[in-house]
Amino acid sequence: MAKVSIIIPVYNVEKYLSKCLDSVISQTYKDIEIICVNDGSTDNSLQILTEYANKDDRIKIITKPNGGIGSARPVGIAAAVGEYLLFVDSDDWIDEKLVEKTVDKIRETNVDAVIFGAYSVKGNNISKGMYSVNRIPQKFKESILTLKDYEDNLFRFPPTVWCKLYRKNFVDENNIKFQEIKDGEDQIFYLHTMLAAKSVYIIDEDLYYYVKNRVGAITADNTKTSVSPILNFYAAEKLLNRIRLSNKYINQVTDKYFSKALSWYGKCSKDFKPEYFTKLMELKEYIDETYSSGWWKYYKLNRNDSYISIKAKIIIAKAKWKIKKGL
Repeated sequence: MAKVSIIIPVYNVEKYLSKCLDSVISQTYKDIEIICVNDGSTDNSLQILTEYANKDDRIKIITKPNGGIGSARPVGIAAAVGEYLLFVDSDDWIDEKLVEKTVDKIRETNVDAVIFGAYSVKGNNISKGMYSVNRIPQKFKESILTLKDYEDNLFRFPPTVWCKLYRKNFVDENNIKFQEIKDGEDQIFYLHTMLAAKSVYIIDEDLYYYVKNRVGAITADNTKTSVSPILNFYAAEKLLNRIRLSNKYINQVTDKYFSKALSWYGKCSKDFKPEYFTKLMELKEYIDETYSSGWWKYYKLNRNDSYISIKAKIIIAKAKWKIKKGL
């Protein structure tokens, strides 16, 4: 059997951690190491980790000062000795056969990464949400795919790090990194994976349970106080230039990350909005000057925009651009 390194960043999740760990240690595939990176927790998370580690020697605890999930995951990768990498967030849980099914498929197909879907969990409700395989076009499912197959659909797959099993040597050899930012730290990791992989495989199953909007979660749908989406645009642009794929994919990347940066403004806290709007204006000016062809030319920034009005204006701008292009 091939060892799988399961990397779990942990920060103040005492109410959720046991459920997460129970789902991991109960995997039908047993040859795993469980690397828990305690990111400076101030609650009882470390105590819970220690109790589990005393009962299961597959669990390894690494403690570091708090630096965010984007700094915790690389610590786990550096410590991993497995042939494959799986990332699990400590407030989520996984299907008991996730590792078995993904390892079987990655060994059968010899791809660099296996992609699967996730259920969305909100309170007691479990649904097929935004990360479900239901969102993936049927033509991609249960297939070995190369970049040529999905080059026009880079963002039609779950853009998270935890909906995939990776070959560790693929991640290491391509120097695939996380952003050390407050939100969306895995966006560039996802993009780099999809561009660098020789091939990937899509399993037509939801095998992960993603807990939405838990109290204290960075990913909770509350007021935002970071410029992470703007930073992700520049990081994505830098990545494309470094791997010499800018000309081919910059329009898709600009569409994705500028849309995200705009929508984020509608979620910003009232006090943070002026600072974010200034950064957003700078981004808009840069994109307009650098990339002349795109719907963003038809989008006008307004300080009073709400999340809903931003979404509507994006749709209108895209429609105007398509008319202009005769599409």
